Amino acid sequence: MLKQEFCYSQLDDLLLSMTFYSNERLSESKATLLYFHGGGLVYGERDDLPISYCELLVENGYNLLTIDYPLAPECKLSTIESSLQKATDWFLNNYQTKLGLPKADYFLFGRSAGGYLAYLLSSKYQKPEQKGLISFYGYYDLTDSRFSQPSSYYNQFAKVAPLTAQSLIFSKPIAHVSINERFSLYLSGRQFGNWLSYLVKAPNEKSTFSLSEADLANLPPAFLTHSSGDQDVPVEISRKAATLIPTVVYEEVSDLPHDFDRDLNNKEGLRIYQKLIDWLDQIILQ
Repeated sequence: MLKQEFCYSQLDDLLLSMTFYSNERLSESKATLLYFHGGGLVYGERDDLPISYCELLVENGYNLLTIDYPLAPECKLSTIESSLQKATDWFLNNYQTKLGLPKADYFLFGRSAGGYLAYLLSSKYQKPEQKGLISFYGYYDLTDSRFSQPSSYYNQFAKVAPLTAQSLIFSKPIAHVSINERFSLYLSGRQFGNWLSYLVKAPNEKSTFSLSEADLANLPPAFLTHSSGDQDVPVEISRKAATLIPTVVYEEVSDLPHDFDRDLNNKEGLRIYQKLIDWLDQIILQ
């Protein structure tokens, strides 16, 4: 598997980059997955997908382009969205010259908060070259009251006071920070019900960055997966989306944690990725 790095944009002094995973047989490529990482939009890094899954996708003809985006609360959702639009444009403008690909067919793929971003761009910035949407335990509606209320799950942990959380905020835009360094910021936001204040400038913006039922009905083909035991993003969100998106495959796993594919010893993760590849093949052949 080959890895290449490209810069697609710059925000102030921050370079926004992407990693391209491929094999040497680019002429045989079926499509490219544009990947957005998770982390509540406040932490994480673009190359967080376990390498075994990257290799599996590449071996089956699907290149991966993992993409930086500026994190909140240093940047709000409007800036995050516009940055990912620029990343999409970069791919469409450079798939032949920089990446050596025969075609620009792509899927948007995200996990958790990255799944949310995949939903958002699929609705607000859909292109003819986009063949589908992949959401692993993602969400699409910031007006969901569960995101604005103190979380009973996260309130089982030691409280992180808002002032303590604010000390973790940088003075300029950033695009990657580890879970160990900044999970407390997300934890505090969920404990006190103010997480969305990191993302939007005013409460009425929550609907601007959400998908309605009509928006879901206009999405491209989708592959959704979620665990019934998800303690962070309620499984009902994906169950509902699966009833409203016209062309959809929904795979639910039982009683596993939120990011169930992180545990490489659990065969459910591999099973879901194999199901994903089967779905990708079906979409590409249509």
